[in-house]
Amino acid sequence: MSEPVSEQTDTAPSRRRPTSPGGKGATSAHTSPEIPATVENWLEPPVNRWSFNHVERLLDTAVIPRGQAACRGFTPAGTQLGEVPIAAPDGSSTVDEFLARTATDAIVVLRGDQLLFERYYGEAAPDRRHALMSISKSIAGMAAGCLVAEGALEVSAPVRSYVPELASSAYGTATVRDVLDMTAALHYSQDYDDPRSQVQVGDRAAGWRPRHDGDPNGVRAFLAGLAPDGPHGLRFQYCSATTDVLAWVLERAAGRPYPELLGERIWSRIGAEHDAVITLDPVGAPYACAGIHATARDLARFGRCVLDGGTVAGRQVIPEEWVRATRRGGRTAVLPDRDLGSIYPHGTYRNQWWAPGDSVGTFFGIGIFGQYLWLDPVRNVVIVKFSSLPHPRDGRAEHAAALAAIAEAVDGAREM
Repeated sequence: MSEPVSEQTDTAPSRRRPTSPGGKGATSAHTSPEIPATVENWLEPPVNRWSFNHVERLLDTAVIPRGQAACRGFTPAGTQLGEVPIAAPDGSSTVDEFLARTATDAIVVLRGDQLLFERYYGEAAPDRRHALMSISKSIAGMAAGCLVAEGALEVSAPVRSYVPELASSAYGTATVRDVLDMTAALHYSQDYDDPRSQVQVGDRAAGWRPRHDGDPNGVRAFLAGLAPDGPHGLRFQYCSATTDVLAWVLERAAGRPYPELLGERIWSRIGAEHDAVITLDPVGAPYACAGIHATARDLARFGRCVLDGGTVAGRQVIPEEWVRATRRGGRTAVLPDRDLGSIYPHGTYRNQWWAPGDSVGTFFGIGIFGQYLWLDPVRNVVIVKFSSLPHPRDGRAEHAAALAAIAEAVDGAREM
């Protein structure tokens, strides 16, 4: 098989500059944080409870358009879930107590097209976009499936065949499949607390943190400088940078800027009510690994599409076989995530989604500071939870147990 041929130019997405308080683009009543939000502190508590709901006032963004399609509606069911008991690390608890304890900004629970449970706290609102963090990765994974089905993307091809600029980097000899499943091998630290870690350097290159002397100028310059660490395809290595490589590959395969690609293939086809946005680095490239912001209901609509085998209103949006393969999980036998691995010892990772290998075939997207898109195929349940936890990795095992308990409780919950 010959290698794909790529164009060497990238078209920058249309840039939206940060808006001032109360400025154009504000959709709901809002307040300013007691401590002014800046690039220096927007990821830190307590400011993150405000900033995760107002990224467009802090960072440059590009629109992921919803298009002109009709909004997908839900039927309110008024299910009582607040008093449902769930297990907590220090003993029994309820859903309401769990939501309060875990800095919840929003939660949406769907069964089919029934809106069972919906709550917003603080700055969050039904029409306000919130940080998805690494759930952004899961959206990228589904967009890849669309391009594979169209014949524009070959998962066995090396990354360098789409992005020659990465030929001498860690990713040059990795395949698209290695990138999708996080089995590319590179020198990379995902330590969110270490300023020297590659994940923090990537944040700085993306404009998410103040720049240090010697930092790369933009995300893609950062990717090109990452070094290999052994053969690809042998072990799972979760690296946020790997999703930014995937987005670059998808741009080249589709011949479209990444935000436009997501709008065309995904967001305009799921019945979204609002545009999503994605943050841009200082040279205009998208921060694909974590930068998408969307409303809770629209993320639930995306989850509903995936759980329905990639369909919306009888139309195939994401290839059904791609969704099935994602649900089945990957080749890696054990997730080396110290939190998720403790409760899902047989979990795997496939197409930028976590597949824990539980009895009901759950699969989910997860983002730091408590962002979750939880899909339960047996109970036909979608759960979206937005949070502003104090630390990036807080409460992962607790969230996994609580969201599973909420999904299990849905069938027996009382109707109002």
